[in-house]
Amino acid sequence: MLRQAAVPVALAAAAAIVAVVSGGSTAGTATALALAGLAAVLAVSLVFFAVGKSEDEERARANRPPPDPPRTNGTAAHADGNGDGVSEARRRRRPLPPRRPD
Repeated sequence: MLRQAAVPVALAAAAAIVAVVSGGSTAGTATALALAGLAAVLAVSLVFFAVGKSEDEERARANRPPPDPPRTNGTAAHADGNGDGVSEARRRRRPLPPRRPD
């Protein structure tokens, strides 16, 4: 991200240099303003890009399935104490439809 931020900074520096070197000419001032405007637009675009990227990463983390429960000797360890590795909620739920073959 730091490398991307260098572009607007370089454009702003170029605008300052052009403004100083042009000596107040109309073409030099217009070029300096164009470079400064481009730097500002690029900086705002990079901010929106960074915000969108972080929201995408957060959404991906939220949609990631939860980790599997720890297993002991081939069965899931549950705190219900029945020892068969199946929770009470899973035992009481309605049956799932059959899976389609792959």
